[in-house]
Amino acid sequence: MSWRRAITWTVAAVGAALVAVGAKRALSNRFTPAGPFAQAERELDRRDRVLREEHPDTTALRHRAHYLSEIGDLAGAVDVSEQLLAARVRALGEDHPQVLTTRHNLANLRGRAGDAAGAAEAFERLALDMERVHGAGHTNTVASRRAAVRWREEAEGGSRGSE
Repeated sequence: MSWRRAITWTVAAVGAALVAVGAKRALSNRFTPAGPFAQAERELDRRDRVLREEHPDTTALRHRAHYLSEIGDLAGAVDVSEQLLAARVRALGEDHPQVLTTRHNLANLRGRAGDAAGAAEAFERLALDMERVHGAGHTNTVASRRAAVRWREEAEGGSRGSE
């Protein structure tokens, strides 16, 4: 099969799937306008609107930070992650979930790069913000607290019970 034919079939399949999804949405919204499907659609629309505010270079920064981390350039990954965090804060605000996730990843990178005390401090601040935004029992709040303890123990000379 030629590449043109393969592309044509792929586009046709995607188009058919989109038509099917559109019909399902129309039926779902027609019979249950306030149902879970409609709520999910509104939430996705809200998130899409917020994410469109981010500059396209933000995605490139995220990929670059991940790449640098993967090849072992943790200091470079920290630098790029700091740029990513600044861009996300400008576009999304301090309390946006993606900003909080970026802060989590940056704090973890700091620790992996050898700054255990800096990682502990960053996680301690993040845990307070997570609690304010999500609540004390939220999974991300608990994870931030645990990470703060882990990095604090490492900064003070190693965790209890380690080999």
